Amino acid sequence: MSTEIKTQVVVLGAGPAGYSAAFRCADLGLETVIVERYSTLGGVCLNVGCIPSKALLHVAKVIEEAKALAEHGIVFGEPKTDIDKIRTWKEKSSLS
Repeated sequence: MSTEIKTQVVVLGAGPAGYSAAFRCADLGLETVIVERYSTLGGVCLNVGCIPSKALLHVAKVIEEAKALAEHGIVFGEPKTDIDKIRTWKEKSSLS
């Protein structure tokens, strides 16, 4: 589907720089359009990159640390994971 849109400014990407630039252009009275592949503002880092990945890496680190403590006499049971809850937590961390 193609749609023709007439505008003065096109901003590619709705990450921190993109949406700031778009809002500034709009504040200056310019007709502005943001082109973003994701349905929410924030760009790759916020939506699928750095921040969500850090949440998942944190889970992995906690599991590894719990296993390492066994050498010192502190033993936890095998971790049980609920991928839906982890995914929800990851999504929440991307909104913070």
